Amino acid sequence: MWQTDRSMLIQFWERLCGYHKWTPVKAIVQSSTLARVGMGSTVEGKEANGQIVIGWESHCEIVWKDQQGVEQTAVFEAPEESPLYQLCDDDTVDIRFNPKHPANCYIPGLLQAKLVSAWKFGLFAMMMVLACIIVIVTWLGPNVLFRTIFH
Repeated sequence: MWQTDRSMLIQFWERLCGYHKWTPVKAIVQSSTLARVGMGSTVEGKEANGQIVIGWESHCEIVWKDQQGVEQTAVFEAPEESPLYQLCDDDTVDIRFNPKHPANCYIPGLLQAKLVSAWKFGLFAMMMVLACIIVIVTWLGPNVLFRTIFH
């Protein structure tokens, strides 16, 4: 059910933004580099220098030809939850480019990754708020109840 809802949401977003009118094409991955994602920054190909590493992402450069045969390029970062994280040099990826401005492209897999990340962050934030409420009620609850009952 989540997959169906997610794809419907993506299709809605594509129509809302007009991406469904853009030209579909297969882009070729020119380069793909893994990078550690630390607190506040990304570190490519180096040790994290004492940073807390919270994940990995792939930095990809893609190339495609527009309707006039001119090569266009784009760079994107794919988090490890994304299906695009697995891309390697010379792989192909489905994209759409704006026929009026061929340098502008839309990569559907990135939107899926952003939805997953937003869902995880929202769930984590809710759990933290719930934990804070439980701690506050546990800490203040007996004192407030004791004063109310006996005073």
